[in-house]
Amino acid sequence: MKFRVGCATDIGRKRSQNQDSVTSNPELGLFVVADGMGGHRGGETASKMVVDLVPQYIKKAQSSRGWSAREAISRAIGSANSAIFDRARREPELEGMGTTTVALLFQGDTLTIGHVGDSRCYMAREGGLWQATRDHSWVQEKMRAGLITRDQMKSDRNKNVITRSVGFESDVQVEIYEVQLRAGDVFLLCSDGLSGLVDDAEIRAQVERYRADPDPETAVRSMIAAANANGGDDNISTILVEVLA
Repeated sequence: MKFRVGCATDIGRKRSQNQDSVTSNPELGLFVVADGMGGHRGGETASKMVVDLVPQYIKKAQSSRGWSAREAISRAIGSANSAIFDRARREPELEGMGTTTVALLFQGDTLTIGHVGDSRCYMAREGGLWQATRDHSWVQEKMRAGLITRDQMKSDRNKNVITRSVGFESDVQVEIYEVQLRAGDVFLLCSDGLSGLVDDAEIRAQVERYRADPDPETAVRSMIAAANANGGDDNISTILVEVLA
């Protein structure tokens, strides 16, 4: 499978450190965004461990006959969870660290998405844009319960509280989604530094501008610029992946 890919991360305008990590591995069909948390060193360490360890696990899995993307991405993120949790127990200054993770893994004509936390995957097809993942967050649970609307989520005082992360506890439940692919599908991974400051309508407009002029690096930089123009309150990371064939 061939891809057109843009990948970028930015510290934003308000933070002194970038605790996001990203990795783009077209040769493995693997793309990951992780947004760390847990103190000055902890968040950076946790997210970096995910983007280092998950590709290692996937590469090993792909060397086995009959490998399953669904099983591989779930176990890869679970393995990273155990490594982060164990390191935090060994190093007290890293206690409580964790990270969101959203990962794309392509196998044949199927995309498998592995997801923990509130970093997101969007899917664009035939002029439409959908949020392909559901946030593991307190405001998402409140919206599902009918206590707030989608528009109220961004102003809710609990908007940054997530209910699931990689490495914070000894075990993690990885949400898995599968998509049957078509040539021309576009997938956008991002940390909440983008989705929290740029609304879905603007993200869709950015993707449509990309389709008119398919330069993926310019597209991801444009999205980061939009988040910074809206305040840049957090680190901002995004990966755009277009399926070519």
